[in-house]
Amino acid sequence: MEIWDEVVKEFNTEINTLRISLGNGGAEDYPHYRQLVGSINSLEWARNNLTDIIKKRMYMEDED
Repeated sequence: MEIWDEVVKEFNTEINTLRISLGNGGAEDYPHYRQLVGSINSLEWARNNLTDIIKKRMYMEDED
Protein backbone atom coordinates (compact mmCIF):
# COMPACT_ATOMS: atom_id res chain seq x y z
CA MET A 1 0.00 0.00 0.00
CA GLU A 2 1.38 3.35 -1.00
CA ILE A 3 1.40 6.36 1.27
CA TRP A 4 -1.33 8.03 -0.80
CA ASP A 5 -3.62 5.05 -0.28
CA GLU A 6 -3.10 5.35 3.47
CA VAL A 7 -3.88 9.08 3.40
CA VAL A 8 -7.08 8.53 1.41
CA LYS A 9 -8.04 5.71 3.79
CA GLU A 10 -7.63 8.08 6.76
CA PHE A 11 -9.73 10.73 5.04
CA ASN A 12 -12.46 8.16 4.43
CA THR A 13 -12.32 6.94 8.03
CA GLU A 14 -12.72 10.46 9.42
CA ILE A 15 -15.50 11.29 6.95
CA ASN A 16 -17.41 8.15 7.95
CA THR A 17 -16.90 8.89 11.66
CA LEU A 18 -18.35 12.37 11.24
CA ARG A 19 -21.26 11.08 9.14
CA ILE A 20 -22.13 8.47 11.75
CA SER A 21 -21.95 11.09 14.50
CA LEU A 22 -24.18 13.40 12.49
CA GLY A 23 -26.64 10.61 11.69
CA ASN A 24 -26.86 9.61 15.34
CA GLY A 25 -27.83 13.12 16.40
CA GLY A 26 -24.35 14.13 17.51
CA ALA A 27 -24.91 17.78 16.67
CA GLU A 28 -25.71 19.69 19.85
CA ASP A 29 -27.26 22.63 18.03
CA TYR A 30 -27.49 24.19 14.58
CA PRO A 31 -24.01 25.81 14.64
CA HIS A 32 -22.48 22.45 15.62
CA TYR A 33 -24.46 20.77 12.83
CA ARG A 34 -23.06 23.29 10.34
CA GLN A 35 -19.56 22.67 11.66
CA LEU A 36 -19.89 18.90 11.20
CA VAL A 37 -21.29 19.28 7.69
CA GLY A 38 -18.53 21.75 6.83
CA SER A 39 -15.88 19.37 8.15
CA ILE A 40 -17.25 16.53 6.03
CA ASN A 41 -17.35 18.79 2.98
CA SER A 42 -13.79 19.99 3.57
CA LEU A 43 -12.40 16.50 4.05
CA GLU A 44 -14.12 15.28 0.89
CA TRP A 45 -12.71 18.27 -1.02
CA ALA A 46 -9.19 17.57 0.24
CA ARG A 47 -9.46 13.84 -0.51
CA ASN A 48 -10.78 14.42 -4.02
CA ASN A 49 -8.16 17.05 -4.88
CA LEU A 50 -5.34 14.92 -3.50
CA THR A 51 -6.56 11.98 -5.56
CA ASP A 52 -6.79 14.13 -8.71
CA ILE A 53 -3.29 15.55 -8.21
CA ILE A 54 -1.79 12.10 -7.67
CA LYS A 55 -3.54 10.70 -10.76
CA LYS A 56 -2.28 13.62 -12.87
CA ARG A 57 1.28 13.20 -11.59
CA MET A 58 1.24 9.44 -12.16
CA TYR A 59 -0.12 10.00 -15.66
CA MET A 60 2.61 12.56 -16.36
CA GLU A 61 5.30 10.11 -15.16
CA ASP A 62 3.86 7.36 -17.37
CA GLU A 63 4.13 9.64 -20.42
CA ASP A 64 7.83 10.35 -19.79
